[in-house]
Amino acid sequence: MDPNISEKNAATRAVFQNDDEDESRSNWSEGWPRKQSSASSQCSNSSTLTIEEDIKAMQEQLQRVLTFCALQAENPLRLQQKISDLLDQLRLVIAEKNYWMKRASRTELAQVEPTDYEDEVGRQYRRRSNSELQVMADTIASTGREVVMWEEQEGKSPKSAVQRFRYECGSSQSTTDTFVESLTQPTRPKCTGNKQKKAPFRLLQCSDQQCEVFTPPEDSIRVMHRARNNVHFMWDESPRTVLIIKKPNEPEVTDTLVSIASWLTKKKKLRVVVEPSVHAELKLKGTETWVCKEQWSEYERLIDFVVTLGGDGTILWVSSLFEKSVPPVLSFAMGSLGFLAPFDSAEASDHLDQVINGGFCVSLRSRLCGTILRKDKSTEPLHQKLALNEILIDRGHNAGILELVCFCDGLEITKIAADGIIIATPTGSTAYSLSAGGSMTHPSVPSMLFTPICPHTLSFRPLLFPDSATIKILLPMTSRAASAYVSFDGKNRVRLERGDAVVVRVSAFPVPSICRKNENHDWFDSVVTNLNWNVRKPQKPLQAQLEYQ
Repeated sequence: MDPNISEKNAATRAVFQNDDEDESRSNWSEGWPRKQSSASSQCSNSSTLTIEEDIKAMQEQLQRVLTFCALQAENPLRLQQKISDLLDQLRLVIAEKNYWMKRASRTELAQVEPTDYEDEVGRQYRRRSNSELQVMADTIASTGREVVMWEEQEGKSPKSAVQRFRYECGSSQSTTDTFVESLTQPTRPKCTGNKQKKAPFRLLQCSDQQCEVFTPPEDSIRVMHRARNNVHFMWDESPRTVLIIKKPNEPEVTDTLVSIASWLTKKKKLRVVVEPSVHAELKLKGTETWVCKEQWSEYERLIDFVVTLGGDGTILWVSSLFEKSVPPVLSFAMGSLGFLAPFDSAEASDHLDQVINGGFCVSLRSRLCGTILRKDKSTEPLHQKLALNEILIDRGHNAGILELVCFCDGLEITKIAADGIIIATPTGSTAYSLSAGGSMTHPSVPSMLFTPICPHTLSFRPLLFPDSATIKILLPMTSRAASAYVSFDGKNRVRLERGDAVVVRVSAFPVPSICRKNENHDWFDSVVTNLNWNVRKPQKPLQAQLEYQ
């Protein structure tokens, strides 16, 4: 047995076997706190000692959780929830300690001791109706007994709210409405009238990689639009380094690169980086290049923006160069289609001057991250690549139909019988996915397209998944086809065997494409100009309408 696996399992048991112990420590939040001695000094000493021990135990357990996280990175959502729960319990313990120390220091409350009746009120009032609370309030107000009221912090859920206690002696000034309002609406301040307020809450949004918690204002469920189609980029300091990528074997493109590189180095005093093959071919003075992967990693960190001279394929090549963060890309249309290249190379100096000196709009074009999991090494990614357009899984040279099983966030959603499946970004929605019948999608829509290729069913329509989803495509052991193939933006074709799978999710690092005007204008202009979207001759008006006008 692998010693590393044994160590991980031991760490797992060390962390999660303490759930009962944690629950027993937090049981005080479900009801009334433990009874304290009537003497102030005894209350302070005993409670402080107990709470300090609890805090020390919590800190030790948090350290074990961090150690466990370092040993085992599987199931991050469960780990994150565990850490969040422990932090909540630690905050509760600290709040309880502060409360009892403050109470012990108050001489007027040194002799106060909660009664059994008040214990019952504090423990059960949340399960009572408003009418029962009204009867309880009348009883307490009429007998003049001491009232202990429960409050919660603003914006906290009942389980994680800090308990605070306010003691008020019953008198003729105590009103029943005020007491009922304090019980039913613990976060609402006192005010005249019997106004009600619903319980506060929080929203927790989770994916398989991260969680996001926020408290909606005014106790209303509302969120901001997730699409970002008005993104402006502004330099805090002037850019220093630029990378120029050109389409190969094009003399016109080469001449343009020489003129742009000379203008940037002489007039703008920028460091110009080119590819090794271009540097060896042209030997341009003032330009730099890299000779190994380590040098490229250093340049990758320093490059401020990228200039591409070519078509859409050149932009795909730039995307493949950057595994993580991609600098803004200024694309000059010098290729065939130029769907992603809105700038004219004849005005290159003007566009470059505007990008260097001022702000500009960018289109954050999402990328896909595909990981191949082999049958015999299911926990070790064998192959991982990024794709700006699409990830394609097809039957390759097999003559028969391809059978695949599709999962979304671990849930099996369908079995595929087709020539293949396309998982595309909104940028790739106008590429191969469009040819297979997929919908054109605006680049700011946070989604993944799921488009079948020649499915053997009439009901298999293309779908859109949210960008938070994780899609897994499995080649089952029962498949008649012995193999399939996966490719990333038409390159890096890899063979899949029975039992292998491809896991696809949206990368956290998009390609920021510089817009000529804004994202909406550039995208619709490309759709109409390059794809002739909804282009037809205008309909002639009727002669009678012209005479009437």
